[in-house]
Amino acid sequence: MKQGLRYFLKFLLILIAPPVIYLVLALIGTVIPVNSNSETENADIEIYLLKQDMHTDILLPVKSEIIRWDSIFKPEHTLSQTPYPEFIGFGWGDLNFYRNTPQWEDLKLKVAFKALFLKSQSALHTRFFRKVPNSENLVKILVTEDQYRKLSRYILETVNVENTGQIQPVPDLNYYRDDAFYSAETSFHLFKTCNTWTNSALKASGLKACLWTPFPQGIFYQYR
Repeated sequence: MKQGLRYFLKFLLILIAPPVIYLVLALIGTVIPVNSNSETENADIEIYLLKQDMHTDILLPVKSEIIRWDSIFKPEHTLSQTPYPEFIGFGWGDLNFYRNTPQWEDLKLKVAFKALFLKSQSALHTRFFRKVPNSENLVKILVTEDQYRKLSRYILETVNVENTGQIQPVPDLNYYRDDAFYSAETSFHLFKTCNTWTNSALKASGLKACLWTPFPQGIFYQYR
């Protein structure tokens, strides 16, 4: 009886320990700031962070002196062909997860397991906006031209195409009438989630971020 109880407790510990360790690492990574003294002088380009459920997008102006996003990720790639967009949102994730989980209530254990633990194709999700969305889960950030160039480079490296004018969307995949998906580099996994991608984009740009986080709360904690 006692031996059976010991085996059960060991099994329970093995089962519980990994998620507890993961959450502790996420908490530690969240509270350690990166680029906390990021440059603010001449920071006059407006960008936004938008949280939707457990996902974070980066919203950038479609047109600027640095880059014209609509010449790369074209409005005609969307179902509505989105006339006169002002902003474009970028998010990254597992392509199979995107295909099978348009809403969080659609999440299946098999899809989540494959995304977290098996190597698979990732995708960059883009969405055009006619204006900045009205949301309480929206943070405005002012960035310099140099920070914006670095951020743009990070996003372009995610899709890694030689000729950005010829990039093509993933066929037959849309969440909205104003969005599109593009095959991306690297693979989604337990330690590189959609929010890790966003946090890494901020770090690479010299903007405030946390050391590491798999959750949107970690990113928004730095901008609270």
